Amino acid sequence: MKAEGKRKKGDLIIILVVLLIGVGAAMPWLWNQVNPGEKSAGREHIAVITRDGKEVARINLDSVTEPQHFHYEDGIELTIVAENGTIRFLESQCPDQICVRSGVLSKPGDFAACLPAGTIVTIEGDEYE
Repeated sequence: MKAEGKRKKGDLIIILVVLLIGVGAAMPWLWNQVNPGEKSAGREHIAVITRDGKEVARINLDSVTEPQHFHYEDGIELTIVAENGTIRFLESQCPDQICVRSGVLSKPGDFAACLPAGTIVTIEGDEYE
């Protein structure tokens, strides 16, 4: 009868392979944590605000030096603020507040939406990070 607590050589190989896959999968995330917010030279980060399917504002986040507020009163009232190369929903009269809790958007591909207000904020750019 074999001892049940003993590991075989194959078990160790499987454990090693799983660990290597986990470390490999975490590498892009780790890289972004070590190099946060690096922007490539000559790349613009454009925030686009759309309401009810129509573009209402286009902001070059790289050139924002002072806070810019965008307040919309038609339908559900909300305020969006662009500052320091970022944009976010500052406040909204919608019931669930998911848009406000979405936080700060700064990289190409980031987006937040207030569906009750029909408002979407997206970040466009030359490369997705």
